[in-house]
Amino acid sequence: MAPEDLGVCRDLAASSSLEEALTGRYEPLGVVGQGSFAKVFLARHILTGTKVAVKVLRKGAGATLSWVLSELDIMKGLEHPHVVQLLEIVETPGTAYVVMEHMAGGQLGQHIPEVVGLWEDEARMLFGQVASAVGYCHAQGIAHRDVKADNVLLDAAGRAKLCDFGLACRFRAGEKLGLLCGTVAYWAPELHRREPYDGPAVDVWSLGVLLILMLTGSVPFTGASYEQAKEQVLQARYHLPFHLSDEAQSLVSWMLTLEPAHRPTLQQILGHPWLSQDGERCPSPPAEILLNCSGPR
Repeated sequence: MAPEDLGVCRDLAASSSLEEALTGRYEPLGVVGQGSFAKVFLARHILTGTKVAVKVLRKGAGATLSWVLSELDIMKGLEHPHVVQLLEIVETPGTAYVVMEHMAGGQLGQHIPEVVGLWEDEARMLFGQVASAVGYCHAQGIAHRDVKADNVLLDAAGRAKLCDFGLACRFRAGEKLGLLCGTVAYWAPELHRREPYDGPAVDVWSLGVLLILMLTGSVPFTGASYEQAKEQVLQARYHLPFHLSDEAQSLVSWMLTLEPAHRPTLQQILGHPWLSQDGERCPSPPAEILLNCSGPR
């Protein structure tokens, strides 16, 4: 059997398992995403016809089980207009099916033109929405630890929402974290140095990298090798095009401060002049209930 045939068989088997677990409530429509630890299906809520995303988490044992339980626990406590909404969790002995709102706009990265980036006004609006979500997480004592364009989704109206809390963790004020995780292109200097780190400060650095990507169409630290990219990060050496506003450049440089303690908090980021127009902060629309079903959690 050819490798591609094996892949189809695995998808069919996974779809069959999904159908058995959610029978009578959701109709699987196909695979829409595949990560290192989970697969995401598009499904339809049979009663309402609403499309949803179903993330399939295999529980495994030991550390794998701990990771899955931690992600589920964190997601259950999050409710914010710019965090992908959890609708319900269906569990079997070996698998958790996480039912979430379907984000019809796809990943943010798919909408950022390469090399040129977004218009500054558009980037301002979307970045403000992402920053408000990360700030909400920090206020709940949660560090995301994998803020990147792939983990920001757009809904049908073009609003940004943070997703994928597989690497997120709870923290206490002043606590240093030790697990080396996340996406290397978004790593803060302290991660490259393999030092204990402050979770919120690492998220702020990642937001700085994300903002550069949004404004320029490319991530800032792109050496020909890991060592070259690491050296650029450790020196905070990057280029911003001259046409960007002074306020945008100011915010980027503040977030990409080498010393973690000197980086802004999310409250300071959201209060930065670049995120205000005529003294008004970028609006956050109210959350929408996409699926009206009993017992969403």
